[in-house]
Amino acid sequence: MKSLLVTLISTKKGLNLLDEEFEDDLHRKSILIFGVYGIVKFIVDFNEHTNDKFFFLNLFEFGMYVSVSILIGFLFSYILYQVGKWIKGKGNYIEIFSLLAYSYFPIIIGLVIIGILNKTEYEIERYNNINLGNVSLFLSLFFSIKIIFQGLIKFNKYGAIKAILNLSILIGFIIGLYFLLPHLIIK
Repeated sequence: MKSLLVTLISTKKGLNLLDEEFEDDLHRKSILIFGVYGIVKFIVDFNEHTNDKFFFLNLFEFGMYVSVSILIGFLFSYILYQVGKWIKGKGNYIEIFSLLAYSYFPIIIGLVIIGILNKTEYEIERYNNINLGNVSLFLSLFFSIKIIFQGLIKFNKYGAIKAILNLSILIGFIIGLYFLLPHLIIK
């Protein structure tokens, strides 16, 4: 996990450490990171004041958060890998999968900060909590995109234009799912 912290502080050094790790270890760590994201997301979204579900329903929902988070990690990394392969990238799937997982780490930190701001009993104005939460979310997304961008350039061995193309196709897919999925579920 040393490479995870180094990647956050110095992305190039962290990506070099990531490149030196064994693929089996990277795969396990990446699944763990996606699972931790699901756990943190569940805790941040959970509201004990309005929750009237039974324990087992909450436990099922918790399991779904973790499972869906891991499945989305597999799906998005597969899309990044296939698009990278399509534009002549040299990276393998495990490198792209671990790169995407490592880019989730700043988002996890941002969610923890948002969760702490939302759950604190300090009587800070709600307006300030929203601003601090938005700033932490923006910074975490910035660091996440920075890690993915530099990692795609390093592992796929191509330039910035192809890395932007690779990321834009993934972001377009995510935006498309965001707008299309509610219409598919309702019908």
